[in-house]
Amino acid sequence: MAGLKRVEAGDIHAVVVGLERYPRAPHDWSLPGAGKDAMRFAQWLHRGGVPPQNIRLLMSPMEENRASLAAAAAEAGFDYRLVASLNDVRRVFIEDLKHAAGGLLYVYWGGHGVLGEGGRLLFHPDASAEDKLCLSVEELRVSLTQMASCGFRQQVLFFDACATFVEEHGAESAPVVVPFPPPRRGMAQQFLLHASRDGQAAEQDDLTESGAFSTMLLQWLEQHAVDLHPDLSALHHDVKKYFEEQCAAGGPSQTSVTCRYLTLDGTEDDTETYAAPVDPIARLEVRGVLESAFSDKGQLKVLAARVSRACGAARLADSYSMKTFAEVLLGTPRAMATFISMLSTDGESKTAEAFRALALAHVPPGLLSVGEYAHLRELLMKAPEMSPATVAAITQHILPGGIGVQMETAGTMGGAQLLAHVENLERHPGGHSHTGARRRTTPAVIRFTQHLAAVFDQYPRWCQQLDTWGQQVAQRLGVEAETLDELRATAHAWAQSFKESFTGPRIVVQIYPGPDSATQTFTCVVWSDPGTGELVRHTHDDNGIPLSPAQAVRLIEHAIRSLSVSDAEAPVVEIILDAGDMLTVPVHTWNGADAHHVVPLRLAVRRRIALRCAPLASTAHEDDRRTRLERRWNGRADGKAVYLDQGHAQGDSAYGRLEEDHDVARVVVRASRDDATRMIQLALYLGYPVILWDHDTSEAVPDTYFEPLDPEGTIPELPERVRRYWAKVCEDSVRNPVRPGLLLDNPERQMPPAPAMPRQSASDEASMR
Repeated sequence: MAGLKRVEAGDIHAVVVGLERYPRAPHDWSLPGAGKDAMRFAQWLHRGGVPPQNIRLLMSPMEENRASLAAAAAEAGFDYRLVASLNDVRRVFIEDLKHAAGGLLYVYWGGHGVLGEGGRLLFHPDASAEDKLCLSVEELRVSLTQMASCGFRQQVLFFDACATFVEEHGAESAPVVVPFPPPRRGMAQQFLLHASRDGQAAEQDDLTESGAFSTMLLQWLEQHAVDLHPDLSALHHDVKKYFEEQCAAGGPSQTSVTCRYLTLDGTEDDTETYAAPVDPIARLEVRGVLESAFSDKGQLKVLAARVSRACGAARLADSYSMKTFAEVLLGTPRAMATFISMLSTDGESKTAEAFRALALAHVPPGLLSVGEYAHLRELLMKAPEMSPATVAAITQHILPGGIGVQMETAGTMGGAQLLAHVENLERHPGGHSHTGARRRTTPAVIRFTQHLAAVFDQYPRWCQQLDTWGQQVAQRLGVEAETLDELRATAHAWAQSFKESFTGPRIVVQIYPGPDSATQTFTCVVWSDPGTGELVRHTHDDNGIPLSPAQAVRLIEHAIRSLSVSDAEAPVVEIILDAGDMLTVPVHTWNGADAHHVVPLRLAVRRRIALRCAPLASTAHEDDRRTRLERRWNGRADGKAVYLDQGHAQGDSAYGRLEEDHDVARVVVRASRDDATRMIQLALYLGYPVILWDHDTSEAVPDTYFEPLDPEGTIPELPERVRRYWAKVCEDSVRNPVRPGLLLDNPERQMPPAPAMPRQSASDEASMR
């Protein structure tokens, strides 16, 4: 999510919270300037073009700031609300947002916060010392995922609030977390940036009456993100660097923390001691093993100090105790793994095994130790370029039916995105190395990295380093060498098959000509597949209604942009036509440009096109065609092709030639147009998955006619060869006479459901035989 997908300003919404005054709390709870920071954030959005009614401004101002904030909100036209209770805040998130629709949601929260047993908590405006009413950041985050159904699949959340330990806020009462209703969770990409890490305060600049974090955040956004689409990785890097420099110069000790959530499983990236709740029973069990395993309490304290330094467990460094150490091992990311790694390195194999058993039983956050994670980070930062589709395919193979990866990058996965995905795999159920019937299974993280090494074996040094890393981690986790060898063999076999397959993102378009051929309208139903194999109907008002060719092209382009991929990884456009429409719907000549376009939008030049045959109306005929199609597809790699010339137009000659070899996948039609039409339909019915013809010429063509398209070459690159040739046609139509049409019908690629529309009749199909 480093680069947000482009969203129109009118499709951006925001909830902006600034809590300066807590009326039921002591006066020293006041946060002068929180309202001003919230107003400044709202103004940044408004200057970028967000309509004022899309900005919900929730304020609890101090009395002296009430008038100025209200005036600023009225001048801009913001949806300005004074909030005095938890219900005032909850109503906006639970009820009001359900009526919004857009593509990008911002949340900014400035106020008091605390780190409790349930994670990070934010105080409601009616909280008090005796009644600490809170909302859970995690519950808020999960609740917001349901906004994906309203189009908000990108969500950016900023929190300028403390994360100090709850014990520091007095013992009058524990925080009271008011839960959100259970949501219907959706697939939303979320980025969270917190002002401080666990145990730290979010500093307030009393001179400027502004949060130190908000000051830096807002300056950065105003300078680097006037288009409202910040580079989120760069933002965190710069904010974090700023506070590091301030700390070195004697300023506040404050470190910003990011968390990225990419899927329903809630993956966190850059988790800097984002502590998880600890089960009291598990804590007692870990404490008991610590006490029995270490008679030398001095040795244990030294180990605890090493874990504290490695994992940033501030409370362990500040006040060591056996109880605190047990809580850190169970709740602080990577602490348990780091402790086990230290024990193994020190030769304490028996003790390491005892804690490995505890890790398997209680699954503390972070499968990898700090050192293992850092080494993997270094390797992934050097990883070769890879598409999100490749990462998704590997993930689906190692975790059938499990998590995938969001298409969040422009064409390639960077090191940060790969690391975020690795953390997702760490948290996946079964991500730890559980004991199977005979031996421990290999964790998902190692399965993933071993498959990466197999797929990218053209980079031997990098792959060797990744293999070595996996072997070392597997050994620490107790995975037997035999199990790892079997995994590697399986990974290499799968990788070979994967690289031979036709994979990648795609746009699938079902096209049905209108009843009046003179009007040239076509009903287009558009679907998208980011490379996972799963089709999702594209959301657009024009989807599924009659359109002109130009409108259809623009609808297809809109669907392509929704996948956020570069031209280098642009999806294939699969056009699904009834068999009888294969030669009469000239999609290769469609142009999406109108009077407002300077550059032509010729579909065949801009995009790789592959035609596919819609299922036949007769179930018996379709079952027969499908069986043939799958068999021929399995033989696609041999390069053989059947060439149908004018001589095959007599009698059953074409039928005999096509039936001669049931394993050949390719047909090249060189006959005249009238005869070519019947030959193509016959090849479709007989299950040929690859058919190449000229959709424009009326005469038979010579034997060398299709040589520039290399019809016997590799199939995955064939749509690109056709696209390049159409570009040459535009350049010089005389020297490049072919007007290629290509059917590429991969039976392994899912077809969308057929809409309730008129279809080709069975009697029409019978004429194909």
